[in-house]
Amino acid sequence: MPAPITAELVAREPIADGIAQLSFALREPPRLQFKAGQFVSIAIPSAGPDSEAVPRRSYSIASQSDAGELLRFIIRVIPEGKASEFLMKLPLGAVVNMTGPHGFFVLDERHPGDVVFGATGTGFAAVMPMLGELARRRESGHESPRSLVLWGARQESDLFARAEIEALVARAGSELRVFLTAPGAGWRGERGRITPALLDRLPELTAPTFYLVGNGAMISELKRELIARGVNRRAQIRTEAFFD
Repeated sequence: MPAPITAELVAREPIADGIAQLSFALREPPRLQFKAGQFVSIAIPSAGPDSEAVPRRSYSIASQSDAGELLRFIIRVIPEGKASEFLMKLPLGAVVNMTGPHGFFVLDERHPGDVVFGATGTGFAAVMPMLGELARRRESGHESPRSLVLWGARQESDLFARAEIEALVARAGSELRVFLTAPGAGWRGERGRITPALLDRLPELTAPTFYLVGNGAMISELKRELIARGVNRRAQIRTEAFFD
């Protein structure tokens, strides 16, 4: 059940254009039990008595679910955003209040067929521990589904933690495809949005389960198109919308 958490900021660094990684060491409890894909809500104190309250902001846990002593978040830094300002100015060693874990965007215990991740922007933070969980299942021999990962961003400078993500994809036995909607001249990868690319792959998939995370408009469109093509919304589609 979600519960109060106190945690200390121990590291913060920029990892892409306008994107930062923050790490918090758990103080109470000393370790958080959570499922890959879940999130916590961080209390954001008011800037002053006359300031508009911003009580909490929710962030997906990018840490692996077997490493609950340290919570890692990958956030988009919003100019003039109250939560962004608070977290980016928070001194190392400061303690914050959180609640969690929250959310039902988690891996099914078993998959009847293929697993497909569709993520945009910092929504990929939620996919990282999911890939780690798939890898552990695969290595233990409990489950080894075929999996496909599609990650969409605007520019190459928006991509983060690429070496780590590629290693997670390899451990999980997955296929990774990265799409940019506004690539520079030197980009040699995929171009365009992930929605048509995923739909193009649909005929070759076997009993797929879809995990869609990131931009809310992408999720709504892709979910609508999948359902129109016969995908069962309740049984086959899991979603988590980000404001990204």
